[in-house]
Amino acid sequence: MSLSLKQAIHERLQPCRKPLDFLSSVYRQDKYFENHDLFVKPESVCFGSRYESHSGVSKLVYDSFQYVSVLQTLKSLVQSEMYVKALLDDKVVPGLYQNYADGERAMQHELFGNVGKFSIMIQLFYDGLGTTNPLRGQSSINNIGVFFYTIKNLPARYNSCFANVYLLALCYSEDLKKYGFDPVLEKFVAEISPLHSIGFEANVNPLGGRITVYASLCQVTCDNLALNGLLGFIESFSGDFFCTLCYATQDMIQKFVRDDFFYRRTISDYENDVSKLSETACRIHYKGVKKNCVLNRIRGYHVTENWSLDIMHIVLEGIVPVELGCILYGLCVEHKLFNVNVLNREIQLFWGQMTVSKCEKPPTLSRLLEPGQGLAPSMKAVQCWSLLKYMPLVMGKLVPKGNEHWKFMLHLSHLVDLVFAPRFTAGMIEYMKDVIEERLSNFSQLYSAKWHVKLRPKHHLLVHLPAIVRKSGPLVGMSCMRYELKNSFFKRTAHTVCNFSNICHTLAQRHQHHFLYSLLSSQHIRSAVIVGRQFSVSVCSFVFCEILCTELHIEATDDVSVTNRLTVAGVQYARGNIVVLDINEVGPVFGKISTFVCSQSGEWCLVVEVIQAEKFCYHFHAHAIQDVILPVYKVVKFDELADHHALHCCVLRAVESANVKLVRLPYHIVSL
Repeated sequence: MSLSLKQAIHERLQPCRKPLDFLSSVYRQDKYFENHDLFVKPESVCFGSRYESHSGVSKLVYDSFQYVSVLQTLKSLVQSEMYVKALLDDKVVPGLYQNYADGERAMQHELFGNVGKFSIMIQLFYDGLGTTNPLRGQSSINNIGVFFYTIKNLPARYNSCFANVYLLALCYSEDLKKYGFDPVLEKFVAEISPLHSIGFEANVNPLGGRITVYASLCQVTCDNLALNGLLGFIESFSGDFFCTLCYATQDMIQKFVRDDFFYRRTISDYENDVSKLSETACRIHYKGVKKNCVLNRIRGYHVTENWSLDIMHIVLEGIVPVELGCILYGLCVEHKLFNVNVLNREIQLFWGQMTVSKCEKPPTLSRLLEPGQGLAPSMKAVQCWSLLKYMPLVMGKLVPKGNEHWKFMLHLSHLVDLVFAPRFTAGMIEYMKDVIEERLSNFSQLYSAKWHVKLRPKHHLLVHLPAIVRKSGPLVGMSCMRYELKNSFFKRTAHTVCNFSNICHTLAQRHQHHFLYSLLSSQHIRSAVIVGRQFSVSVCSFVFCEILCTELHIEATDDVSVTNRLTVAGVQYARGNIVVLDINEVGPVFGKISTFVCSQSGEWCLVVEVIQAEKFCYHFHAHAIQDVILPVYKVVKFDELADHHALHCCVLRAVESANVKLVRLPYHIVSL
């Protein structure tokens, strides 16, 4: 071999020795990803300018926020064929409210109600976030405000995924206090207005080629304080006119418990309130309105027709702790049925036997507070929900039937099950009105008269929930829970980089890198199945051999891959868990998981033992089931389940001289 040929081969093979040399530094990695066609780079937008002095030298400093283009994000998303198919996966069932598109607002909207246009519905969210340890000095200077949004066209099972929560803007909380929300919202409105009227051209393969895609704002959802501030209403709930949907006062919410008794805010009334506000410069607000919101410039949207309330903060972090505190005080102090130590011991024993939701265990209660003061210590939303959900199973055996506080707690469980239902019928909406009216009336009679515990503003917000479902679909679709869980990405990133010279810029860049990774790896579709230890077993060794052969089209002599544990779309399933197969006239049809089997196509299925619920035990707020003498097995796909949650079967010893197996549903389930 000649020297020149050897040298040429050596030069050709040189890149193979270090194939990832072009990603050898953080700078090269950032540049590589930023040059990708699907990457959406954040831009710095100026709030204003100010002078800062350091060591006697003054210099001009520009306050800015990081903004991520909605248009560029949508263009990147619709290039994914799988994502567009998910957008079109709209299983409309007449008479059923499953998504925002089933509500009256979407049907009557000038853009969303036009079936001839491919339109994208955007839900906007804002929240404050601390990036540093709050116990350190001056930690608040690095607090940031985050603006997220989701696309309501996606089915609920996709929108709960972190990858489908998109970043709009990041800014310092101190800048928001100084400049307000208007600069961020004006940038958003300037981008949404042409998307509403003109749209953008995109090559959408599932729809047959190049079409025009439209987008607009459908809804704003935040916690109560942030929602009022963002929409231009007063941020105090101790005075009158705190509600964004009606003109409620503090006296009225103690007397009226139905939506019909409150005068609704309308566009004409709102404009009149704004004009009254401008007449007197020294007036802070007029009937709760502080200023005209910038979002009103978007066609088809107005703050008085937002029809959104966050049930996470209203119910789980507001009403449930207050009412549970009153209930436990009545059971422990007034009726002396048990004490805090007994309650903590029973909770500890119950969670020791739990096979699901172990991470949602509530903390040990330190003491009982006076009625109306809530629980000690304070709990996260999921912990409050979990405590209420399983309290009847934990303490039901120690409470006699007919106890007024226990009945009140069972009614609270029933209400929460309705509020968090993923699907509604028209009859359920009307029924929820009566449940809420009864709830508020009973609270006034039981606790306001006896212990002078007044109804809170969050109690009043309950009366609007049925109307919100009719207008905007299920309430879980506007819950802040998935948005606030998304905040963990920024907290972890901030703790990792430990560079706060411009933390908003750093976090925005890191988030967009993760957005590109999620898009390229199809994380937004949540199709990945994480399988535990799997092994090969002959089909003939199963007692359900015949059903496997029929459903999977295999022979009894074949081998199949099985496992006892797997995770689908973030939900963990294990052998022995209970799942809901269907809801019929008699009640829920449950299935006890026997194993998981992989079909020839590579799709994992459940093999379940079918169990019909025997009866509903009101005192325990759970369904009683019995073991079947001759079990009937069934092969079920995960998308065929009536609900995706894995449930726990609780065995109560010596209840009415017999052991009882109880299954608690996570919320009210309506069969398709």
